Amino acid sequence: MGEMTQLLQDFVTNTTKQLVDEPKEVRVGISTSTKAIIMQIQVSKTDCGKIIGKKGRTIEALKHLCLAIKNTNFPQDSRKVLLEVLEDENSGFGYKDKS
Repeated sequence: MGEMTQLLQDFVTNTTKQLVDEPKEVRVGISTSTKAIIMQIQVSKTDCGKIIGKKGRTIEALKHLCLAIKNTNFPQDSRKVLLEVLEDENSGFGYKDKS
């Protein structure tokens, strides 16, 4: 995993753990392609609403912060940053890391 993806994954993991009631349940999967960096956040079922926020404001703010971190530290990288919250307790990470 590259330096940028590790930086983003650590940031999302640590920030998410601060927002939820069950921080031990937080898992963040990351995969990259030529056009996007996709991060999937998995939390306990009771904490999904806290990560998404009212009208999606919390997850959007987290996405904007990740994009700002990427653009500040790696300005030459033009990929998009996508965040997904896995809401189904049976779902696993859908993307495989290719790095």
